[in-house]
Amino acid sequence: MATVDRYMWNKTEHLTLRPPCHGGDPLDAHQPLPWILLDVRAYIADRRNATTAAADLGNGHRIEITIFTAPPPQVSYICAWCPTGDPARIFANEPLVGCVNADLVFLRLYSEVVYDLVYRAGGRPSLTLIRDAVDVDAASLQRDYLRSLHNIALLRRAGAGGGFYACSLDLDIHRVTPSTAAYKLCLYESTIHGDGKWSLESLLLPQLRQMICLRQMNRVITLDDDGQGVVAFIDLKRGIHICNVLAHGCPGSYLPLPPELTSSRMSFFASSLCRDIAIVNGLLTIVGLRTFFDSDTDCWSWDLSTWSKPVAHLDNSKDWQKGFMVDSSDITVDATCCNVELLPKLEGRPAMAKLQVALPTLSLTDANVVYVMGNVDASDEKAVVLMVDMANKRLQMVSVYDAERIINDFDYSYAQSTISQYFTTAAGVKGNLKRPLKFHMQYPHKRLGETISRSDNPIDLHEPLQLDTGSGMGTKDETEDSVIPMDLE
Repeated sequence: MATVDRYMWNKTEHLTLRPPCHGGDPLDAHQPLPWILLDVRAYIADRRNATTAAADLGNGHRIEITIFTAPPPQVSYICAWCPTGDPARIFANEPLVGCVNADLVFLRLYSEVVYDLVYRAGGRPSLTLIRDAVDVDAASLQRDYLRSLHNIALLRRAGAGGGFYACSLDLDIHRVTPSTAAYKLCLYESTIHGDGKWSLESLLLPQLRQMICLRQMNRVITLDDDGQGVVAFIDLKRGIHICNVLAHGCPGSYLPLPPELTSSRMSFFASSLCRDIAIVNGLLTIVGLRTFFDSDTDCWSWDLSTWSKPVAHLDNSKDWQKGFMVDSSDITVDATCCNVELLPKLEGRPAMAKLQVALPTLSLTDANVVYVMGNVDASDEKAVVLMVDMANKRLQMVSVYDAERIINDFDYSYAQSTISQYFTTAAGVKGNLKRPLKFHMQYPHKRLGETISRSDNPIDLHEPLQLDTGSGMGTKDETEDSVIPMDLE
């Protein structure tokens, strides 16, 4: 459990309490999906399948987590539920996904206090509550332990004992000097029995001068799958700090991003909107997105570029290898693109030029395939997710996403995860998963739905909600039967 600042819950009832109609039990698929795009906000709904796992919060209540998967560019999602109390009192905000790694998902639940939990797939899914550090006071806990969701990493514990590690790396502003960057490495170790222990270590990194140090991380990636503890803490504007979090006293190393990226005057916030990094087929791969607006035509253009470096040789002196570069004007958009009718129209034809785009997201199976989110206007009730084949310069598929679920405009909406590989028949059922999904709608326009406002004081969360309690049942999207075509000529 960790204590962090809350934020206001001010979302529509549809977006918070009603999961989309797509997505299914992972065990219903003919074969496991190699990876998914996982929504970072959970829906609050009483839905269960073979992935459902539960944990006691220690306050008399129990939390259930269920995962529904769909092939990209559809976005998979989590449903959270409390069967032991009024959800309007238990959930001060939608639970958030902090990080993912292999069969693990880190979740933060906002209630009367803030609970951190780790979901684990494979065999029989489990949900583990991260215990408080008993040897520190509450002020120290808030300041030092798993503070920011952007800085947290999950690792599987090696061996038959099971369990996991959760860690974070935060700048220690009280110890930074002009010649050395100082950080605090927080580590939580859990065992298969659910107990755990905390440690806190200071790291001095002389290779990072104060002027270029990693003041904040956008992303954290685990660089090995065998429990050795090698983690990359990433500032998508500047560079990567590689650290073995299990090797005490080891400061690690620093890897700058490609010069084309570090020379950019892009802000730290913008870097999280326009760049992504992931391990794809043994290569640490970066994708960068640049956007351009033409005021004369009132249209957007953009381009995508990739760079890569073998994970096994991140410490050598070889430069990043430049991959593909594609301009949006060169991307073919035609009837072979699945769900092409979801695009807004320009001169009577589906086109990407009216879309503001952000969040390039790498496929975890093909570094030449990138997913990009776009919408015409900030007031659009839905965004579209574009699946772009950079190698062949084609738009392959389009999907939809609830635009109001985007955190900080485009900042953080979904994350790649391979957890879909780890659901096994040991958990339960069989069936059939539809793929790919065909959306029976055109480009959706303005947001609908009545807003539910919630105080940030959990004691005030007593208003009655129209909650979805249809366990295991599908939900029809409100937009399916009320679509008005959007002509953007």
